[in-house]
Amino acid sequence: MRLAYDDAGTGHCVVLIHGHPFDRTMWEPQLAALSDRFRVLVPDLRGFGESPVTPGCVTMRECSADIEELLDDLGIQTAAVVGLSMGGLVTMEMAAAQPDRYWAIGLVATTMQPPTADERVTRRQRADAVERDGMGVLVEYMHTGLYGPACPAAVRARVDAIMAAAPPAGAAAALRGRAERPDYRPLLARLDIPALVCAGSADPWSNAAVTAEIAGCLQHPSVVLVEGAGHLPNLEAEREFNDALSAFLVAHAPG
Repeated sequence: MRLAYDDAGTGHCVVLIHGHPFDRTMWEPQLAALSDRFRVLVPDLRGFGESPVTPGCVTMRECSADIEELLDDLGIQTAAVVGLSMGGLVTMEMAAAQPDRYWAIGLVATTMQPPTADERVTRRQRADAVERDGMGVLVEYMHTGLYGPACPAAVRARVDAIMAAAPPAGAAAALRGRAERPDYRPLLARLDIPALVCAGSADPWSNAAVTAEIAGCLQHPSVVLVEGAGHLPNLEAEREFNDALSAFLVAHAPG
């Protein structure tokens, strides 16, 4: 699977993995902020942005294998990987599969827990509805918790446009794949890798309890809570997020 991607800067590589149902453009502020110090690789996951769509079901392991293949093709031996929401699941898959390859990971607004039986049913039903009725179904659902109360109107408009432009078949396939995700807690507990754990205080999905559980499973967590931000701290609190991420990466970069 040949993914579309941005590749900017030089130095140790940092991979940024977007959430669902977004694309790589959600990382534009971080690409700009980090590329003066790192090589920043920002792919569109399979089914999103300019990457090819695979209808049906695309698992988180398939998404991570796509990025591993991209790293191989570019000759990148080691990297830090930072993922938001679904991108966090992909990051965990990558770190669990090849722990020696990654010098740091970032888990932003995500979860380690497997889906409940009810969540599996709901995600599959929502996937069917997206395929049938279009991305409006998903945009309406995301509005139930995506934005913090102080999220700027310009950020809302931009993110709404990204979601509306996503291919319905790609978004649906990823929803079904997320319904099949494993329990990442035992996998992550074995990792001897520095990890940034970041969430917004106004995120109803990746809330304080979820974030604390992630930190508790990791051997080397650095926790950043972005006050007032919702599910997209990298966009809602761009400067604070960039400062925290940059400091973390500089502290743990090889050499």
